[in-house]
Amino acid sequence: MEWGDVTPLRTKTIRLLEGDLFVTVVNAHGLQTDNATSYCMEMLRPTSMALATMQARMEVVCQFQNWCGNNGIDFLQRLESGEYFQQHELTGLREALRRNLRKKPARPVKRGKKSPRKATVGDVHWRNRCVAVRDYVTWFAEGIIQRMSVRDERLPEMRARLADFKENIVDGIRVRRNPMREGLRKDQEPIFLAAITPGDPSNPFEARNQARNHALWLTYYEGGVRLGEALGLKTIDCHLNGTNKKLIVHRRPDDRDDTRRKPALAKTLPHPVEIADRLARVLHDFIVRHRPAYPGAKRSPYVFLSEDGGPLTHGTVAYMYTRLREKVPGLPKDFSTNDARRAWNNRFAVGAARAGLSDEKSLVIANHAQGRVPTSVEGENYRGRHNQEKAAEIIERMQDDAIGASGETDK
Repeated sequence: MEWGDVTPLRTKTIRLLEGDLFVTVVNAHGLQTDNATSYCMEMLRPTSMALATMQARMEVVCQFQNWCGNNGIDFLQRLESGEYFQQHELTGLREALRRNLRKKPARPVKRGKKSPRKATVGDVHWRNRCVAVRDYVTWFAEGIIQRMSVRDERLPEMRARLADFKENIVDGIRVRRNPMREGLRKDQEPIFLAAITPGDPSNPFEARNQARNHALWLTYYEGGVRLGEALGLKTIDCHLNGTNKKLIVHRRPDDRDDTRRKPALAKTLPHPVEIADRLARVLHDFIVRHRPAYPGAKRSPYVFLSEDGGPLTHGTVAYMYTRLREKVPGLPKDFSTNDARRAWNNRFAVGAARAGLSDEKSLVIANHAQGRVPTSVEGENYRGRHNQEKAAEIIERMQDDAIGASGETDK
């Protein structure tokens, strides 16, 4: 192990000269390390991943290197020699990556009760950690292999050992995929729309925030945007007049204006969001008539503000959808902003079918409208209700055809 990698290692967030926030790794003396930081700079940063995701990945890298230090393993020397890890070491590494490192419980614990902290993390979290270590080790190992001569007799064995490591580090970790949610049903959509309308008896929010909440939730429902995309909207992103009304979703991973602990980030490519007259009218009314009443509205560039004048946070929106599902009968028990987004995708699929578009063309256009790459399959996952309705329609036709064929045979 190099002197710069003296453990324990930990992550540290810094701001680069160009203004971007970046996760670096420092050693036990507080000095920046070369290996882990180079990996983050060359492999993670170019992907434009969220800062929180980058930090989580690099915390796993620190966990891995700290494990190596505790066990007297110089992993780079092991890779250079082609040794990699012995079976008992790999087992120990997997066990270490499964430990729950949280020092505090996720939820407040009642007085007199012990913390319910579990000793291990769930399989999804565990596998993600193993994948992060796999990618980190593979990056260095492939660099070593590429520098070797093609005549080096060790080359086939080193490639085989790397392949074995990549397979064994995640072997047997079964991650059960949750069934894709359908979004709001057709009978639930009017209930939701009434509950967010200012002045409606079913609206569970304080009167002073009803106009803001109406504009926000309608942005999720009619714009189909993600939670963070709406929170990151600035007034300059809203084009609400003329015939081409739209919102612009930007990627601002290191926005100096964003003072939130959890920044509002766009996960997809920058893209315009075409909107209809109703959403444009509601947003315009909120921005012109109601938003100026929030403290610091003139100084803040964000559309949606909290009662203290700061940009609206993820936690406040979580409170909103918790209140909606608790106070409004008829909404899904696990209702969230994602249900409004799925409802948009289902309505889009229906509209595309009525316009005569094929499923493939409809999916490409939906991907473009939501900032995904054209070949993404994520859009297909978001139109679960539409797909189920199509399947039911096809099955009904099959039954009718079968009955008709049976009738003809009887004659």
